[in-house]
Amino acid sequence: MKRRKILTLLLAGLITATAFTGCSSSSGSTSGSGTNSTSGSNEKVTLSMMVTTRPSGKKDFYLDILPALVKKKYPNIDVEVEQLPTDQFKQTVRLKFSSGQGPDMFNWWPNLQAKDLVDAGYVKDLTGYSQLSKYNQDIVKSYTFNGKVYAIPNGTSFLTTWYNKDAFTKAGITKLPSNWNEFLDCCEKLKAAGYTPITCGDKQSFVIQFGLYQVAASQVYGSNMNFDTDLTTGKTKFTDSCWVNTIDKFQTLYKKGYVISHSLGLSQDQSRQAFCDGDAAMIFDGSFGYETLTKKGKVDFQRGMFCIPSNDDGKKFVYNLTPSTGLFVSANSTKQDAIKKVMDYWLTPGTDLNDQWKQLNWDVPCVEGVTDSRALINDYLKQYEDQASIYNCNNAWPEGVSDTMCTKFQECIAGKATAKDVAAAMQDKFDELNKSK
Repeated sequence: MKRRKILTLLLAGLITATAFTGCSSSSGSTSGSGTNSTSGSNEKVTLSMMVTTRPSGKKDFYLDILPALVKKKYPNIDVEVEQLPTDQFKQTVRLKFSSGQGPDMFNWWPNLQAKDLVDAGYVKDLTGYSQLSKYNQDIVKSYTFNGKVYAIPNGTSFLTTWYNKDAFTKAGITKLPSNWNEFLDCCEKLKAAGYTPITCGDKQSFVIQFGLYQVAASQVYGSNMNFDTDLTTGKTKFTDSCWVNTIDKFQTLYKKGYVISHSLGLSQDQSRQAFCDGDAAMIFDGSFGYETLTKKGKVDFQRGMFCIPSNDDGKKFVYNLTPSTGLFVSANSTKQDAIKKVMDYWLTPGTDLNDQWKQLNWDVPCVEGVTDSRALINDYLKQYEDQASIYNCNNAWPEGVSDTMCTKFQECIAGKATAKDVAAAMQDKFDELNKSK
């Protein structure tokens, strides 16, 4: 399987060759240099952990399983977990660290999204951690800065289009689309058959990424896999035709009435429920939505997944496969021994906690020799195993560009902006952030 293609650009040096300053002088193992009141004793210690909101289910690994099993094995260690929606989570974690009260452990995204935390010296160097060698080293590089590893990967994920197989059959769609015109034809057939082709929860702007990045995969990177490297040197710009065309194509879905009419009034949860209830035939989401999007709604139907083929007929197709979040540790925590105990219990194969993690982790495993147990996930990866893939676009952008893209595209949906307006706003934000370095 050619999953290793996901880091083609990053391996070229976009991230790992980036110098950083102000990094903590922490050691290369989780034992660290911080003092620890529990070292060699049974004194009580409370570890703080922060994670972003995950799909709801009967049991949540972070909220239910992790604290309970750690407490059972180590009665003197309590793990307090705070879970927040993505936008609020990012802001809160940064505020906590800037005030000197960062969480002992937390999940965060790779590459440029983590660079500011590394540069500020907030996160611990985990290069020497004992379990790290068991992970796909291409994925590990996504959390590597200046040759040092700052997180343990939680896995990989992909953006995709979930679809209602029964609706496709009733609409006379006999095969999945392989180019943009075929995708538009699918939407037209669904609409003619009485279905709302696509639901989107655009009230929460971050959801817009899930579709736009799928379109960008082939439209932007199909002709230049090094677009983001070139972006940092000024050779390429968001105002180039490839990105304007990406945004224009995505906007076309709204203009043609293929997207549910009140998408700006729908939250992500409401949009997902609309798909599960059969109110729309497709939804732009990801592998991370598996648990929610496979739940039964008002009607029962067979699900499938494919990546939006934005490529023109005969042109290169590219899909999204990306490192997801990783487990980071605070460099300045005074509880390093307790943190190491929890990490070892969590990440060592064969432990009760590791067994639960493998069952409940929503990401695709990136530990060598471990396969995903979900048939739909494996079928999807097999479908595209010989195709080129690209990370989620914002992994290679300064923090803030994707937010600008999403909020500006909301104006497109409302008919108050054009594709060129969105591209220009993205470039302006990129330039602003680069100048502030």
